[in-house]
Amino acid sequence: MKLAKLYKNSQVFKIALGIAIAVVGYIACVFYTQMRSLDSSVDIITNATETQLELERVLSIISIYETNLRSYIITKDESYLEKRFLRRGEIETNLKRINVLVANNPARVKDVKRLNKLIDYRFKLFRETLLLAKSKMPNSEVLNAKLQESNDFTELMKNYVYKTINAEGDKVKIHNNNHQFELQDSIISAFLLVILSLLILLLSFNKMNVDIYELKRANDELKFLNHSFNNAEKIAGFGHWKINLETNTYSFSDNFFRLLGLEPQSFVPSLENISKYVHPDDIEYVTQMHLDSLVSYNPTSLMYRFVLPNGDLKYVMSVGSFTRNGKGQMVKTGVNYDMTEQYKRTIELEENNKELISINEELESFNNIVSHDLQEPLRKIQMFISRIESTEVDSISEKGKGYFYKIRTSANKMQTLLIDLVNYSRTIKGDKVFENTDLKELVYHVIDDLSSDIEEKKAKIDLGDLPTVKVISFQMEQLFINLISNSLKYSQEDVAPEISIFSEKIDKNEVFDNEIITDQDYYKIVVKDNGIGFKQEYAEKVFILFQRLETGSKYSGTGLGLAICKRIVDNHNGFIKVISEPNVGSTFSIFLPKKA
Repeated sequence: MKLAKLYKNSQVFKIALGIAIAVVGYIACVFYTQMRSLDSSVDIITNATETQLELERVLSIISIYETNLRSYIITKDESYLEKRFLRRGEIETNLKRINVLVANNPARVKDVKRLNKLIDYRFKLFRETLLLAKSKMPNSEVLNAKLQESNDFTELMKNYVYKTINAEGDKVKIHNNNHQFELQDSIISAFLLVILSLLILLLSFNKMNVDIYELKRANDELKFLNHSFNNAEKIAGFGHWKINLETNTYSFSDNFFRLLGLEPQSFVPSLENISKYVHPDDIEYVTQMHLDSLVSYNPTSLMYRFVLPNGDLKYVMSVGSFTRNGKGQMVKTGVNYDMTEQYKRTIELEENNKELISINEELESFNNIVSHDLQEPLRKIQMFISRIESTEVDSISEKGKGYFYKIRTSANKMQTLLIDLVNYSRTIKGDKVFENTDLKELVYHVIDDLSSDIEEKKAKIDLGDLPTVKVISFQMEQLFINLISNSLKYSQEDVAPEISIFSEKIDKNEVFDNEIITDQDYYKIVVKDNGIGFKQEYAEKVFILFQRLETGSKYSGTGLGLAICKRIVDNHNGFIKVISEPNVGSTFSIFLPKKA
């Protein structure tokens, strides 16, 4: 069963055919290698003989030089040294010949280099011995020792050279023996490999017949897939097209025609015929972009309109790119998407955006009214209230005074609300210029601005270390103003407010809105007070616009202060949370990114 599966596997037979070709190549290489091996054997024997001869010549010259030196020591006759001794010309010539002979043998090249060093040292001994012999009062013991050292080193050189010569001889013998063995073995191998190749070729031929049957089945399956793809085009609302740049032939899918409101293959696919259905205002642009792409091979992405036979408009997105087919011909293929419904929704969205822009303009006008037009009459009301209080309050009845007090309180509340609305608006539409800001220095300015309120409440503010952060300075100043004012406003009766502002390390990773907050990415800044606090279940509610907790009439507020704080922190891509307990106090934690 496994053999049948392998037999039907085309990849297996591709490998088998590759093996067969490799086998034939291997046989040819074997015979070629054998012929080269014979030539190589002759060259090796010749080189070895000549190398041996040259090495023996070098040893002979060294021996002659040694004899001449000894003769000079005995006779002091300078003729033994003239034109012969210490002249390395002959030896250098021998060594050059040896280097040429062993150039293709790295091991021998290394041996020759070592021999050259030995010769250098031997000549060094010659010079040292000669200097001792020529001295006015030569020390016979030192001279004899140097001669003995020279003689021993000469024997060492001879042993090294003969070892090299013997190694070359052994190598020739081994090469001849291996060559004979390989020649006999290759005949048997060649016969077996040829039989194996014929068997593989026979199986491959039989596999071709099987593949023809499989190809027919694959062709039937391909027809079915093509039918399925056409149905998919119809369901998804797109059609594909193709242009062969070599033959200048166009082809459109069935659903391409349906997008035009036509029956499949209603006309011969061509640029001229399809252009008849392109909207007159789009035809020049679309045609030019398409023709330019056929020259530059740049992909295209165009949106244009088709005019259907019934007069309806259809918006399409046409995307095309270039590739080469199996024949190596350049082909542009593309897809047309029906974008009519999406285009209509886009137009509707644009209309909605225009309406939103109009609403935003109205809101901007409202903001200007709040910040200027409403505050001006309010200031006048407060001014007249102040004048009446200073001059006419004694003539007003007690009941009237009560009403008058309520008028003043309402006016003050309205002013506070207008200021908070303007501040909130600034956090939304204000310039968001980030700059490096020393938060400790910034908080010092805030404390100075709130000094009268702090002194009135007899509050104690403990300011610890704060980082330098890239923030929107005026918004960050408003943040601390609101938080400190909040702590002063909601302090306990008969208890001096204590407010601590500091930064601390995030020891454990915190999670906020499913995002992990780590000390590596965020600064943590804490504002802690000993005020009236509130139940922790209201911790989220305090940051909602216009939301106030039930704190009694003596605690005034608009419900915008902490909402402004949250908006500012959001503008900095940070987080703010609070932990509170009634009659204990509240701790606000602000997390600001270290990289703005």
